[in-house]
Amino acid sequence: MNDTLKEQGKQASPQIAQPIGEHLEAFVKPLLVELDKCLDKRLVRTFLTTLQVIVQFRHRANGLLLSELGAYILSPDKAPAGTKRLSNLLRSKKWASKQIAQFLWREAHERLNELEWEGNDPLLAWDESVVEKAESIAIEGLCSVRSSKARRLKRIKPGYFNPPGGRPIMVPGMHWVASLLMGRRGIPKVAAMRWWTTRDKFASNRRTQEEGLLAGTSLEI
Repeated sequence: MNDTLKEQGKQASPQIAQPIGEHLEAFVKPLLVELDKCLDKRLVRTFLTTLQVIVQFRHRANGLLLSELGAYILSPDKAPAGTKRLSNLLRSKKWASKQIAQFLWREAHERLNELEWEGNDPLLAWDESVVEKAESIAIEGLCSVRSSKARRLKRIKPGYFNPPGGRPIMVPGMHWVASLLMGRRGIPKVAAMRWWTTRDKFASNRRTQEEGLLAGTSLEI
């Protein structure tokens, strides 16, 4: 009985992963076609594989360093080669992040047309939070953000007393804000998302970012 359950457990992951992978590839196919016009085919394949790896392995406790992604893209024994492929993709000057932003915006427009045709009232919702990089100081664009994790740890729990008090704990990180298009029915779709900071040459503020998202502009940090 136990052996049967173990065998079922081993097979469950591939059975679930394959359909998700197919849905992911179908979703980003228009973007892949666009990237194929300006990038080497190997870099386009690396782009898709990286997305699949992030969906499969991303976890709050696992930051997915460049070297870790390289190991997942190929295999642990070929991690340096995988890391080099990803580095070549990220450093390429033949494409820019605004192509991804424009892709999301076009997809949202198509979804908006579908909602209106269905008579399904469209709603544009806002979502924002922070990305904490508590142990980092050298990453470009970091600023001071309020740690939501520290706030959770400071809550009083049954049977535990005297949690640390005082002022909010601030850590290095970045702000992010997104707009989600949704109807009364159906799955929400990300219309736009961006990360921003309050420091140095990339300094911005929440109002500027919100106005940029609402206007559909491609403000870049």
